[in-house]
Amino acid sequence: MLKLIINQANWGILGSLFGFAIGFIVKVYLIDIVGISEWGKYVSAHAIATAFDTFLAIGIPFVLLKFIPDYLEKDIGAANFMIKKSLRYAVSVSIFFLLMMCFLAPYFDKYLYKEIEGFSFILLLVSVHVPIAIFTGIITSLYRSIFKIKEIILYSTFVAVPLRAILTFIIFQFTENIVYFIGIEIFTTTLSMVLLFYFFNKKEISLLNLKSEKQKFDTDVIPYGKKVYANSLVSFFASQSLSLILSIMLPPSEIGVFSILLTITGISLFLIQNLNKVFAPAISKLYAEGKINELNQMFKSTTFIVNFITIPFTILIIYFAKELLSLYDDTGDILNYLPYLYVLMAARIIALLAGSSGTFMIMAGLEKKELLIQTTKAILITLLALSFTKEYGLLAIVTLFIVFTLFVNIFQLFFIRKEINISPFSKELFFLIIISIPLFYYAVSNNNQFNIYQVFWVPVVIYSVYILVFYKSIRTLYFDIFKND
Repeated sequence: MLKLIINQANWGILGSLFGFAIGFIVKVYLIDIVGISEWGKYVSAHAIATAFDTFLAIGIPFVLLKFIPDYLEKDIGAANFMIKKSLRYAVSVSIFFLLMMCFLAPYFDKYLYKEIEGFSFILLLVSVHVPIAIFTGIITSLYRSIFKIKEIILYSTFVAVPLRAILTFIIFQFTENIVYFIGIEIFTTTLSMVLLFYFFNKKEISLLNLKSEKQKFDTDVIPYGKKVYANSLVSFFASQSLSLILSIMLPPSEIGVFSILLTITGISLFLIQNLNKVFAPAISKLYAEGKINELNQMFKSTTFIVNFITIPFTILIIYFAKELLSLYDDTGDILNYLPYLYVLMAARIIALLAGSSGTFMIMAGLEKKELLIQTTKAILITLLALSFTKEYGLLAIVTLFIVFTLFVNIFQLFFIRKEINISPFSKELFFLIIISIPLFYYAVSNNNQFNIYQVFWVPVVIYSVYILVFYKSIRTLYFDIFKND
């Protein structure tokens, strides 16, 4: 099972690296043309659209991931019935939502965002992403249910991402209007969705001709759906409330800066996010079969692998932080936010050390505990953000971000240990942390004058340290996975 997860996750990692590299260049290019303030408007509109996506999806992708793998083996009629119902719902709710936003977009602009120039039209256009996201969420969950990560990457990354980049570079030779970028995104994401749907329909299951005599869901589907939907809503507001409050209470320029900080530090999560895409159905399957020892070993191994690859990368990001920030703003003003980048990266590393704890909570029968954690976070972080953001601005947002990252990970690991008696921690992981602390401190405190040669030799030195120290551990893990699986 671990071999399958890593093989499939490799495609996710490759796609993420490819997508990030091109996306990073595109974003730098675009922000340099439209400005941080206009980018902030786009980010604010996306925050609203993402909230609607979470609300309208009603947890369907999680339900599909939970039940479809087992249904495909034991009850194809139940699988067809669930897929058919999901697709019909997506069509109905998408039509309703788009009609509703035609009327509501001006009211959001007037009463929530205090009539930001041009925001109403931007919000209306960005709202088109919601139906696309709902359909894409359903299709990608079906691919993930049969462990077909490669196909997701091929159609949604290697086709859509380069096409978006090419169109952006061409069109923004002639305009500075962010609206054209939204149009480009709508076109490329729609194309990606259509390709995913077409090839799944052609090669896996005929989605246009699903045959099923089943007239109702199994008794455990609806209760599970309600729990994961509540979790998804609460988790969204727990994780996105800062961005929503920021977009309402602070000017677009600071919203743009925060988005840039999250983009740079978010690079560190590319591996764990792609691992989770494959890990989710595997957790559900192993937990249902009662293979707790295998689950525990998988949790430890994957967490160590993720951190072994990613933590050196985060150190490199910190080392070159000034140069990365300067790409977005040649005036140098953005360097005032450098300490915030360091703090946000520390929060990201904390999340990495907890491994796939959030996915475990959802897929291994701990949905109620996860709901409790996320509800508490959502309430506290919203109240504190509303109380302090206006006076302290981004300082309040960044402080709350790291405090509640700690809060969530600590309690997730506590409940996983208590209820399932497994954890992500191993002696190799602890040793990795000890090695990384002085390197992280050096990356933050270094005042070396940048030259282009550092881009080549600094990564080699840092990764060489980790490879030399953990060579035996990685070699042993490799043989355990690929020779004995």
